[in-house]
Amino acid sequence: MDTGQARDHLQWVDGIVRLADRHLHFPPVTLIAWGLFGAIVNAVQQARASGLPVPEDQVVQLPLLLLAVGVSVWGASRVPTGRRTLVDSYAGTVFAVVFGVLLNVNLTAQHTVFPPKAMGLFWAAGLSMALLIVGLQASRPLLGGGVALLAAAVTACFVPGWFEGLFALGWALGLVVPGVALALHKSDGRTAAI
Repeated sequence: MDTGQARDHLQWVDGIVRLADRHLHFPPVTLIAWGLFGAIVNAVQQARASGLPVPEDQVVQLPLLLLAVGVSVWGASRVPTGRRTLVDSYAGTVFAVVFGVLLNVNLTAQHTVFPPKAMGLFWAAGLSMALLIVGLQASRPLLGGGVALLAAAVTACFVPGWFEGLFALGWALGLVVPGVALALHKSDGRTAAI
């Protein structure tokens, strides 16, 4: 066998492995950053609703948003550039579409169509769907995170006095805890999978 044939065979085997590999190579730091972003923003809003003197949303949200974006970019740059599995592609697509749709709704409809509280519900519902979809395909920690975020969103609707506080808890349990679990369960550059 010459080198060209060997290369073709290796590419063929690599394609089979890419389709069969159910591991998720997702940067856990991204989940942690966005979970902390949501938890802190909602905790500040709950503190304000409870009568505590806290800074306005604009003072808190923009720096945290920029930090979360920076951490996400940094985390993505640290993912090994080796084989990208089919599950990785699906997960990236799911999170990108959900994030894009929610951001579009947030920028166009908040304060004009929906009150700010409703946007918290939309973000939690959308991200819990993304976590549940990816979790069912490839990651028990993400599945558990999706269930936790969804449970917090449902519970918050029945406890209006702690609406934002329950969302803060949901962001922590839904994204931060699975992110930490994935970070601790890494082996050979892979995150936890089914």
